[in-house]
Amino acid sequence: MMNDLKCPYCGNETVEMNEQGTDKYRCKTCGKTFGLKSNEVVKDCHTFYFSTGGFHQGFKQILIEERDSYADVTLTPPISVRIDGEMKLRITLNEWQAIKDELFNELFILSWDEEYYDPYILDGTQWELKLTFDDRETFEVSGSNAFPELFGELLEYLDSYFEQVGAEEKR
Repeated sequence: MMNDLKCPYCGNETVEMNEQGTDKYRCKTCGKTFGLKSNEVVKDCHTFYFSTGGFHQGFKQILIEERDSYADVTLTPPISVRIDGEMKLRITLNEWQAIKDELFNELFILSWDEEYYDPYILDGTQWELKLTFDDRETFEVSGSNAFPELFGELLEYLDSYFEQVGAEEKR
């Protein structure tokens, strides 16, 4: 696992365990630290929202909300894919935990900047990500035509959920 980790700041795989501080890892390339030493934050996260798209391709969204014994997933595809709205799924708390593990311990989204913006592109891709927690402030990050280093990995991970909407549409 350690060799597969990428720094959320520079994208390099030169990651080592951090012996000092509250962060779990340190990048040998850029020197920044990241990652959670405690899984309390992961446990307290109860909602994940992500939206990405643009004027020409429409926006796709995913919302995951933890309930008492399961989590609800609401997928909203771009209008060009599905006109009649959203698709709802129910997943187990173990599946929700696996998603949170990916978000916090592989993609290190809490280390992402609050905003990514490229002022030189007028049209393109806008995106937004929100996490809500039991005992801490909502975490929000967004962008317009600029992205964190591990953004592609997030899209790849979420594709399996968005593909379910496309498969449902073909039935």
